[in-house]
Amino acid sequence: MKFSVRTKLLAAFTLNLVLMIALGIFALRQFGIMNQKATFIEATTIPSLDITDQFNFGMTKYRSFQLEYIINNSAADKNRIEGEMATLEVDMAAWINRYEQLITTVAEQQTFEQWQTAWTSYVVANNKQFLPASRQSNTGTVQPALNRLNPLYEDVLRSAAALVGQSQQQATAALDTVRSAYATSRIVVTAVTMTTLLISGVIGFVLATRLARRVERLTRATLAVAGGDLGRRVLVRGNDDIARLSTNFNQMVSSLRDQHELLEHRNLALQTSLNRQQQLTDDLLVRTEAEAQALRAQAAAEATSQAKSMFVATMSHEFRTPLNAILGYTKLLQLGATMRGQPEIVPDLARITAAGKHLLTLVTNILDFSKLEQGRMTLDVTDVDVRHISEEVIGIVSPLADANGNTLQLDLAPMVGTICADAGKLRQILFNLVSNALKFTTDGTITLRVRRETADAEDWLHFAVLDTGIGITPDQQSRLFMPFTQADVSTTRKYGGTGLGLSLSRELCHLMGGDISVVSETGVGSTFTAHLPACIVGVGGSGSGVGTR
Repeated sequence: MKFSVRTKLLAAFTLNLVLMIALGIFALRQFGIMNQKATFIEATTIPSLDITDQFNFGMTKYRSFQLEYIINNSAADKNRIEGEMATLEVDMAAWINRYEQLITTVAEQQTFEQWQTAWTSYVVANNKQFLPASRQSNTGTVQPALNRLNPLYEDVLRSAAALVGQSQQQATAALDTVRSAYATSRIVVTAVTMTTLLISGVIGFVLATRLARRVERLTRATLAVAGGDLGRRVLVRGNDDIARLSTNFNQMVSSLRDQHELLEHRNLALQTSLNRQQQLTDDLLVRTEAEAQALRAQAAAEATSQAKSMFVATMSHEFRTPLNAILGYTKLLQLGATMRGQPEIVPDLARITAAGKHLLTLVTNILDFSKLEQGRMTLDVTDVDVRHISEEVIGIVSPLADANGNTLQLDLAPMVGTICADAGKLRQILFNLVSNALKFTTDGTITLRVRRETADAEDWLHFAVLDTGIGITPDQQSRLFMPFTQADVSTTRKYGGTGLGLSLSRELCHLMGGDISVVSETGVGSTFTAHLPACIVGVGGSGSGVGTR
């Protein structure tokens, strides 16, 4: 099953997302374990160790009170020591209650109960044996009573040591758990991160390589078709967006080739008809009957020409549909490549777009020329800002200038103002003139110079395009404005084009009441000037429509 480019990218993104989510869940779980053990150490183990230290301190101080009790013979001192011992017993009872709240295991409970039993026995023996015997005698004869407490005191010490050891063991176990969780987390996070990076790199490299290769094939085919190779096809592989774009491209080229062949056949038929008409015209001097035949042939030729114009108009309109589809798909691919971080394929897509726009311009010129031939061209006259439309044309053709190493210049006279004309057709005239100058100029300078002049009480705008290109001979200038014709056959082969740009531009100037003139010198350059009235005569105001002249 074939998947689209979008599906492949989403699958790669989903795989990375799943790995990141799994990593996040594992990390949260490990952090939870470490936090639980750290909380246990903070809330239980450390307080337990602190209380056991207090137990040891209390037992040691209690023992010192017993020794002090033996040494002092004063009744007041003995009463004071007994009070301090009672206070210490109360403190120990409070510490015992606090420790009971911190017990977490059965073994710890048993050890604590052993220590508590030993401590209780030791305190009872102190209060019932040692103190009564010590109060009755102050001659040192109480030493045997103190010695009898030694086994009980040693039991208390051993139980306390066991209790401390158990608390330390719990703390050690908790720290080992934290260390183990940390080590496991580090290993897993590192492994998942490296795996994710490896998978992302492999997927990105494979997708980028395949897309770049297929886009490059499509780019070369588009440039070949733009250069006139209508037999070029693109190998279609897969069933994704680029495969569909390649299929549409092949269909467009096939349709364009068929229509081109049909157009050549019609032109051949038209040429045959015109030759026949010329023959009949020559025979008109000999036979009057040939005159009628020549008229019929002429009518047939005009009908064929009209049919040809209608056919060209229809086919040109049909060509624009797949061209617009190609341009739309290419624009989507450019946006997608930019969003996915694949800038290496953007220049190829830009070249596809430029070639498609060039084809669209050729088709549009053919369509406009057919409209002019049929008398269906109309004007939409508005007030046009001359500076704005001139800068707009310069901006559009700037990539063409960069391709041939040319320099574009705009020379506007001060206060050039506005012109009352059809903005679209004025833009088309300027675009054709500047594009023509760029095509025949390499590493040179092209200047669009605009001047406003008054002649016979009427304002005129002169749009002159000056280039430093190959120039045109006087003999070639006579064929410049003929449709489907260039100055020389060699230029057609070298520079391409349909030969409609200048012819269409002159017809559009005629439509708006103006004209185009040319001054050229071979090897020096050429100057094409479009002369247009500042306002078309007979047009009432902005937005009016006017028919062909």
